[in-house]
Amino acid sequence: MSRSRMAVAALLVPVAAGAVALLGAGAASAATPYSGDGYVGVRFDQNETRFIADTNTADFLDGIPNEYWGVYLGQGSIYKTPDNVVHASIGQLVDETANHQGQVSFSVNNPAIWRSTVDIVQEW
Repeated sequence: MSRSRMAVAALLVPVAAGAVALLGAGAASAATPYSGDGYVGVRFDQNETRFIADTNTADFLDGIPNEYWGVYLGQGSIYKTPDNVVHASIGQLVDETANHQGQVSFSVNNPAIWRSTVDIVQEW
């Protein structure tokens, strides 16, 4: 595993944990943490996804280089291309998800197991 991938993974684990703690702290919050073999993440419900889109909260994730991202598009996404390359910012993906009244998930992956270090998943 390259040093840069290790550094990104080391940086993102506390960021993900902080996001879960911050966004999951309110009693009305429905942010749902999840984990599995080599990944941890958080799923945001429709209201939280709309809040993230309206406040441009996801823009801070645009600092992560594209080669570390895995993107799972919702059915009929305008960003789907024949070559399976997504030409959109994280903010644009969150906006699209919110506009479909969907929910967005982010996960941080162990780069020794998974191809991408960070995933974004659109669901609607």
